[in-house]
Amino acid sequence: MLGRDTEVAMLASMLRNAAQGRGGAIVLHGEPGIGKTALLSQAEQQATGFRLLRATGVAAEADLAYATLHQLLLPVLGMVEQLPGPQAQALDIVFGRAHGAAPDPFLVGLSTLSLLSVLAGESPVLCVVDDAHWADQPTLTVLAFVARRLADEPVALALAARADEGHGTDLPGVRRIPLVGLGPEAATALLAQHTGERRLTDSERHQLLAVTGGNPLALIELAGARLPPEGTPEPVAATDELRRSFLAKVRARHAESLPLLQLIAADGSGRADVIEKAAASLGIATGPLRRAELDDLLTYEGARLVFRHALIRSAIYHSATFDRRGALHRALASAFDTPADQHRRAWHLGQAAVGHDEQAAEELERSAEQAAARGGPAAAMAALCRAAELTADGPRRGRRLRNAAIAAVQGGFTGTATDLLDQAEREPDLAELDRVAVAAMRATVAEFAGSPDDAMDLIEEWVPRALRIDRRLFAPTIAMYADLGLRTNRPRAWADLARWLAEITLGADTPEDVMLRLLHRLCLVRSGREPGPDVPDGTAAESLTHPVTMTMAGATVRGLGDYELSRRLYRQAGHVARSRGSLGALAWNLEYQAVDEIGRGRLGLAEAYAVEGSQFAAEVGQPNTACRHRGLLALCAAIRNRPDARDQADAVVAEAGERGLADAMSYARRAFGLLDLAAGRAREAVQHLEMVGDWDADEPADLAMEVLPDLVEALARSGERDRAAVAARRYGQWVAHNPAPEVGALLARCRALVRADDGAEAQYAESLRLHALADAPLEAARTELLFGEQLRRDRRRSEAQRRLRSAAEQFRRLGASAWADRALGELRATGESPGAAEQGRLSGLTPQELRIALAVGEGLTSREIAGQLFLSPRTVDYHLRKVFQKVGITSRGELMRLVLTERAG
Repeated sequence: MLGRDTEVAMLASMLRNAAQGRGGAIVLHGEPGIGKTALLSQAEQQATGFRLLRATGVAAEADLAYATLHQLLLPVLGMVEQLPGPQAQALDIVFGRAHGAAPDPFLVGLSTLSLLSVLAGESPVLCVVDDAHWADQPTLTVLAFVARRLADEPVALALAARADEGHGTDLPGVRRIPLVGLGPEAATALLAQHTGERRLTDSERHQLLAVTGGNPLALIELAGARLPPEGTPEPVAATDELRRSFLAKVRARHAESLPLLQLIAADGSGRADVIEKAAASLGIATGPLRRAELDDLLTYEGARLVFRHALIRSAIYHSATFDRRGALHRALASAFDTPADQHRRAWHLGQAAVGHDEQAAEELERSAEQAAARGGPAAAMAALCRAAELTADGPRRGRRLRNAAIAAVQGGFTGTATDLLDQAEREPDLAELDRVAVAAMRATVAEFAGSPDDAMDLIEEWVPRALRIDRRLFAPTIAMYADLGLRTNRPRAWADLARWLAEITLGADTPEDVMLRLLHRLCLVRSGREPGPDVPDGTAAESLTHPVTMTMAGATVRGLGDYELSRRLYRQAGHVARSRGSLGALAWNLEYQAVDEIGRGRLGLAEAYAVEGSQFAAEVGQPNTACRHRGLLALCAAIRNRPDARDQADAVVAEAGERGLADAMSYARRAFGLLDLAAGRAREAVQHLEMVGDWDADEPADLAMEVLPDLVEALARSGERDRAAVAARRYGQWVAHNPAPEVGALLARCRALVRADDGAEAQYAESLRLHALADAPLEAARTELLFGEQLRRDRRRSEAQRRLRSAAEQFRRLGASAWADRALGELRATGESPGAAEQGRLSGLTPQELRIALAVGEGLTSREIAGQLFLSPRTVDYHLRKVFQKVGITSRGELMRLVLTERAG
């Protein structure tokens, strides 16, 4: 540990914190030989009283899904049965111990977190992963997921990785410690320990420091080497020098065993039975293994035979000629002869193949299916990519590239997915179904991480073909076109879809057809046409099984006025996504749920959904979705009149402008508008709200129409009554076929605001009657406020006071402080002296605490809440204790009663 005092102290601090229940994670990062493994060993020695779990990434297993995770958890898999059923099943499936549908990587992450949390109930846990750059991508995804959730767990995670090899290990939210070469003093001390009686001259020592850059392993390996004379050209890079040094030592000590060592290096599994079979087929003697003659190079980690240093393995493997490596891989493929080893057999066949090899390609394709079934999109992608390289003809090659791209998207490898889609599109004989799928995949990538406008352009020409080829298969793609039209302020999408859907015959026997019939009706309404006869009962859409399609169905029935069914579909889709661990689908779904909760005035829950959605979107590589959630958080902050609301909205406007996200921009613009409306700055509110989109065009933008009730109020209050009347009429036309009481209440309020005669009172009364039928207390309170203001201006003081008191109390309960202040100001203007508005007891909770409190209110256990929120039960209990402290209670029963009371408010 010469020269590593700082790093040793960091590791010691992490272990101390973990022992006290405040876990964390560290990635040691640096070149080969820099001391990463030595530091991990030091941490293991310091971890007195810890349960140690250890794994080492292996290059040959870098594309085998969950191989490194299996190695890490193998000693404790007997405890899997203590996990909730879905979590235990997820681990059993990915480790090949059970059959079933592939679990989402994030469900595997949650299961791993829960398993470590259970294990940590006995003693703190230290997880060590060396050569993490060779860990498979699904394992790295799981470790990143776990690392971000250790703050309340007695679990420490230490990884060591290189920079320019294998998979990237820049794990979001995990502390990264770069290791550099030793300084002159420490390097000199290290050299003194390894040169024996031979003294180095100052010149030799300086030369060694220059050649190695202070790399400890290089210093040790080259300490006794013959150095070139002074004045000769600078030596080759230390890494090449090290590899040559390793190989020279192997040849000097174990020349006769080199063929066996090459076989072990090519294998990667470390299984002695496989190595014995492959060696027998090649005529290689394995006696040196049994006689322990290679112990200076090889060791056992559990039952796996591994090289003591990755560079030794690399040097030995690359010492074999190209043809020899092919022979080694073919022998290993034959040795993996059980169904459970199909993926390894296929991989070795792929490594051995030269040119086009359909048999190897088919094996790889089958292994990709197995990898996908175990939830390993990275492994499936790698296998399919190699299969495509070995494929001669266009259609099959194109299909394999397309499927590789799908696996890449599922694994979050957006850049790789785009490259694969480019390759697939260049195939001249690509089947039409595959071309539609490629276009849909491109649009999906653009929607989540690129430009939604580009996504719409990409998919537009393919939607009619998708309807003809397989409308049920492509139902999500078809619905995406409508969703993109709304998000990009391009309302012509409604007319396009109405025309295309009219050209096909839709049945009523499948949920997908029912959804498309509902969508057709909404397209007719939005494009200004008569919708025609009613469609079948929309509840049939509740039989949909995919969370994205289910969410789209919810948005469709909402546009047709069935808010309750819409909410059920949103919640059901979210539940399915959570149970499957589908964080990508959940991040996207939570936007719809958050919007709905804002409409219902449940701002705390809306914020909780948006915080969750933003975090999950960042984890799965959906920056656009994350930005939309931040827009909703800005909108909630504006309604609550938080000091940073404008800063939040400004940040969203800047990011959404760069990304071309009209929908996220609309959330931020509405935030500005509501801040100004609540503060009485009506003209400023008009400017912000009109920037959302053109509401007075022949084909008005949906985003603009959705904020039109706010704009009508702003126009009316700023004295532009004529424009307000036009806007109110346009809103009435837009919602003409929407029977939802929520919409009817807003329309009546708009009409009341623009009436100059006594008819305003009747419209306010109608608006409040409809509000009573809906579940939108925030909008109801705004209507009562406006009605109370009107009554005060008409000098009907007692009636005005009753309305204003009711509005102020409702705003107070909802946490809309600026609106409550406005209502109280109006009350004071009537001569009443109201007290300060009080906040609800749950209003001081963080979004995470509120989600947990509401879940307790629904009767869920800590284990059930942990499964829903992708936390461990220990973390749930930690937050629950904070909830108890903040609201002054001591039991779950009290919390359940408090939640029921405040919801009934």
